[in-house]
Amino acid sequence: MKHHKPSVFSSRRSFLLGSAALTTGLSMARFAPSSHAGGEVGTPHRFVSLYLPGGWDVLLCLDPRDPGASPSGIDLGINRLAPEFRDPLEVSLGGTSELLGPTMAPLLSHMDVLTVFRGANMNTVAHRAGQSYVNTYMAPSGIVAQGDSLGTWMAASAPYDEFLMPNVAIGVRSFNLNHPPAVTGIGLGRSTDISGLVRPLGEGFSAETSELLRVAQDSAVSCVGPGYSDSPAVEVASLRDRVRDLVGSGYGAEFDFSGNDALQTRYGIENANSPSDPGVVAATAFTLLELQLSTSVSMRFSGSLDTHESNWDTDQPMLLQRAFVALRGLLDDLRSTDPSLTNTTVVVHSEFGRTPKFNGRGGRDHWFANSFAVFGGGLRRGVFGATQPETLGLAKVDLETGQLDAGGEVLLPEHIAATLAHARGVPHDAFDVDPLFSWIEEA
Repeated sequence: MKHHKPSVFSSRRSFLLGSAALTTGLSMARFAPSSHAGGEVGTPHRFVSLYLPGGWDVLLCLDPRDPGASPSGIDLGINRLAPEFRDPLEVSLGGTSELLGPTMAPLLSHMDVLTVFRGANMNTVAHRAGQSYVNTYMAPSGIVAQGDSLGTWMAASAPYDEFLMPNVAIGVRSFNLNHPPAVTGIGLGRSTDISGLVRPLGEGFSAETSELLRVAQDSAVSCVGPGYSDSPAVEVASLRDRVRDLVGSGYGAEFDFSGNDALQTRYGIENANSPSDPGVVAATAFTLLELQLSTSVSMRFSGSLDTHESNWDTDQPMLLQRAFVALRGLLDDLRSTDPSLTNTTVVVHSEFGRTPKFNGRGGRDHWFANSFAVFGGGLRRGVFGATQPETLGLAKVDLETGQLDAGGEVLLPEHIAATLAHARGVPHDAFDVDPLFSWIEEA
């Protein structure tokens, strides 16, 4: 029976000492020598998954309503919102005029690479189940994730042997059931943990002490067993060489954003030392990609959007907008070398949406209907799918056109993942649905 290989939550000392956490997870990866940005590694596809936890209010971002239409089953809460969050934005997506929520104003310069999926049925309003669903894009068993994380799929589709850490998960879990061990996610609890991972400990040792330490490390007994394709000695030696290369390459300073005023402004960083600052998270993701340490990065991107109380009118829009400011900085930098995001996929999501009506505490509860944003990814630009105009309820759509159709089907997260996989040339059979072929750009 196959089992998930969860992400390896790594510490610097584990890397240096070859601890059990190291040898049971990272030792399975066979790394090629690393190179700095501009080095020998080519331009494999880059993948970023941004998770906004708690359940976002899609009426404020990806699935708004025109206040002038006064939908009968939706309370927009206009009078409770600050003026800048009251009116939706009219934008052109794929040549069609569409509405987006007011919190997305920071992203107006990137509408030309945006695809929106509306009305996806999460089939749950439980946080853990929804988190598992948007992690693997396969319906969970209860709250237990099934299959592989989308970030793992994307790492496996790249030349992952060219990266020291091909698949990194920051603040989220990562699963690998069906792909090579080398793409098992390296898990970091916080974005700032990467600095401790890539820089040497302390001030360094004398040459004599360093050599003694090297000899001791090389002679250490490993728990790597004979079931691996290479001998345990080869596995461990390869890993230790890669770790030494990582630590000795001077990457640590690249993740210190405190002295870079231009970067802080671009990403909207308020506290460069805060691991929860969305700008720090986004800048960390870009740096991992830019240095070609990683090809796939998945991350928790904001504070909790679980606004059941009267804090909805302040916390929900402000947290969304702050995340979208950081996302703008990330997209600006990604597009500096890939203007149309031909070779890049950025997915933005939460585990479900929030109710169209307010509860008795002045907030919104959990809602099945969800929306997803994809920038790049080889998809057509525009909006696919819809929710019921008057109620924000789930609706059937034509899976060819994405338009409302009583004879169609309700969109599922599996449809989105299968489409992204097919656009990347990755087998999509595991998702058990057909891709949305008409929404994949022709090469």
